[in-house]
Amino acid sequence: MRDPNTEHRPLASSSALVIGVGGLGSPAALALGRAGVGTIGLIDPDLVETANLHRQPLYAEHDVGTPKVDAAAARLRAECPGLQVNGRAARFDAGSAALLDGFDVVVDGTDSVAAKFAINDAAVQRRLPLVHAGAVGTRAQVLTVLPGTTACVRCLFEDPPEAEEAPSCQEAGVLGPAVNLAGTLQGVEAVRLLSGIPPLFAGNLLTFDLWNGAWRRVHVPLRPSCGTCGSLHRDVFLQRSVGS
Repeated sequence: MRDPNTEHRPLASSSALVIGVGGLGSPAALALGRAGVGTIGLIDPDLVETANLHRQPLYAEHDVGTPKVDAAAARLRAECPGLQVNGRAARFDAGSAALLDGFDVVVDGTDSVAAKFAINDAAVQRRLPLVHAGAVGTRAQVLTVLPGTTACVRCLFEDPPEAEEAPSCQEAGVLGPAVNLAGTLQGVEAVRLLSGIPPLFAGNLLTFDLWNGAWRRVHVPLRPSCGTCGSLHRDVFLQRSVGS
């Protein structure tokens, strides 16, 4: 029988940053904490609302009106003794890149397109693995970004669409099980990265629709002209060429 302390020692010294602690970030953070990750950072500007409770498993009715990062931290500490949780009630934007410093992996649980692009750019700039996801209606997607190795979010979508073209899940609605599944997959993917196990969605976009049972995984090619990661890939290629 394996010694559980030995089995989880690498994870216990690792850290993950979850940005957005809602329908995606809640199950992702739970998966990380229950797997034995030692430190989890949480970033979210919102308060818990009654409308959140059916799809955001970190919260209960008594948390309504409480900052999400505070309620989430309390729940995670109660479920995972010894877990270090650091919460910051803030909105992530293009000027927030420094908040990623000190973490080993980033999980994007936001529902804002602008925030998703800002998180992608910051993670690539700092060469931090990023587990991206999005969900709306009954559909969701997951993509893992390994800066310098795989395509980033901007390789897939060059620029953010107009707000009216890409409503958030809060505006368009979302099926709880769909967003919870995507968030759980994010958490598991982050655990794989922290454990040194090859990720499942690195450079491969998983999309699914729970209403019609459709699942698809497609390769996302690097885009050399990508304004975020194109130069990074060129640098890596030149380094490999010189080394050879």
